[in-house]
Amino acid sequence: MKLLSVNVSKPKTIAYDGKSVTSGIFKESVAGRVMVRKLNLEGDGQADLTVHGGVDKAVYVYDLASYHYWERELGRADLAYGQFGENLTVEGLPDDQVHIGDVFRIGEALLEVSQPRVPCFKLEIKMEMPGFSRQFLASGRLGFYFRVLEEGMVGAGDTIERVKPGPEQMSVRETAHLLYFDYDNLDRLHRALRIPALSQGWRDAFAELIGTSEGAPKKPRAAARAWQGFRTFVVDKKVPESRDITSFYIIPEDRVPLPVYLPGQYLTFKLAIPGWPRPVIRTYSLSDGPCHEGYYRVTIKREPPPVDPSIASGSHYFHDQVEPGARLSVAAPRGDFYLDPAEETPVVLLSGGVGLTPMISMLNAIVHVGKTRPVWFVHGTRNGLHHAMCKHMRQLAAENDNVRVHICYSRPRPDDIKGLDYDSSGHVSVKLLKRLLPNREMDFFLCGPPPFMKSLFQDLRAWGVPEGRIRYELFGPASLLTEGTRIPLRKPKPASGAADFEVVFLKSGVTARWDPDYDNLLDFAEDQGIFPEFDCRSGICQTCMHELLEGEVDYVVEPLDPPYPGRVLLCCARPRTDLVIDV
Repeated sequence: MKLLSVNVSKPKTIAYDGKSVTSGIFKESVAGRVMVRKLNLEGDGQADLTVHGGVDKAVYVYDLASYHYWERELGRADLAYGQFGENLTVEGLPDDQVHIGDVFRIGEALLEVSQPRVPCFKLEIKMEMPGFSRQFLASGRLGFYFRVLEEGMVGAGDTIERVKPGPEQMSVRETAHLLYFDYDNLDRLHRALRIPALSQGWRDAFAELIGTSEGAPKKPRAAARAWQGFRTFVVDKKVPESRDITSFYIIPEDRVPLPVYLPGQYLTFKLAIPGWPRPVIRTYSLSDGPCHEGYYRVTIKREPPPVDPSIASGSHYFHDQVEPGARLSVAAPRGDFYLDPAEETPVVLLSGGVGLTPMISMLNAIVHVGKTRPVWFVHGTRNGLHHAMCKHMRQLAAENDNVRVHICYSRPRPDDIKGLDYDSSGHVSVKLLKRLLPNREMDFFLCGPPPFMKSLFQDLRAWGVPEGRIRYELFGPASLLTEGTRIPLRKPKPASGAADFEVVFLKSGVTARWDPDYDNLLDFAEDQGIFPEFDCRSGICQTCMHELLEGEVDYVVEPLDPPYPGRVLLCCARPRTDLVIDV
């Protein structure tokens, strides 16, 4: 094992894609010996200290074998030492033979392996290859970082000695694979956390993955790696799926690897629609399994124009004006309607129209993890012109014995072939499910238009399916599902004295005692005969924000953007004290 080159660079500013970018990735090989300090090498520097540098990422290392791999893979002969932004180019330290916690002596310095490298868009700038970070990540040849245990001089030609093996013998490649691809492997996650040398950032990510996998309620997997507020994405592809449904593939402008989401969750977009005085907030479900390829996908139906001209049409904007290369502001995945693909309980995915998007995400996730969990994918739409992703559904059913697909067309065309394009005429109903399913001991997931949701929810309950086995995505009051029935969604329970607050809705002249059985103040207000405006009911759109004249609240769902001081978002807040709200 040998040190081939020492590479350093101070941050440089270059023009890229119409803007200035500052980076320390432009390393150059230097002659002579260089002092390795606790935070970096002398003569070296990092531009963005929030993601680069620090004790755990003091020295970046890349192996000669990976250079040879990229020369063959890319057909390039111009890869000089330092090409990948590494401080040390080495021979004999490939990612699959170096372990987290290994300690090496190089020259006078004593160094400990702390984590794999995370590629970003600046590597693409250096390589002059847009999208290369995805290829780099998929290759498993990421290189790794050293923590400096003893400072000292190093130079090209120094022998590298492994003086102490890392505990658990978890290689750099295995560790990276665990974070991005094998994130449900609890045994390996626990193994990784037993390595004292693993950097704090990776420890936090693995700990969060364990918390989600072991049943932490309603917390998106990898939330520790998600982002705050809105992040800029670029549309990579625009793919028509049917006459009125289109998929949009988006990639992060900064090329930083994306956090894994839970199948069924959605993205929130802040749209700068021409002609509108302020940004328009819209949410769309993710329509693919949890992403490991550097992109997210949303699939959007062109809806009819809004009846109210004061309401912007997000779907028309996407279909008519958003093309490849467009830049979009996107908030991190969120939502409590999701499926755990690692579970074993048989599942029925019921969708109507464009409501299939989160169901496709769930189906893809189950197939991806290789489970034999029985799945019934039952979808209803008008006919073949409006049927999105038909071939994909049929292919998954053909390739996986545990997947069964049934398609209902309410108004099939003469060109639609029964048994090929669709399986039955009419609507998705419990009568149909009784014919398709061996029993009702399953988990049911629902997403579609309100009449579809209401009918199925009520009929499933009447069939004897417990409410706890029925999950649904509904942007509106849950009471919509039970209107005209005696089926209660909310089970009454006595209020505890500690939570027995007084809530005054000042403009409405209504005062009521808070019942802690309610999820939020918006539900509570509606049952008092007060109907504030709302849209998302998820803490996103701020439509239900009102002035909080007195008192304090807690948020059961973290708002996407915190409300203004002295305001409250009714849809996700509960009282902490007596309240006076200007509603």
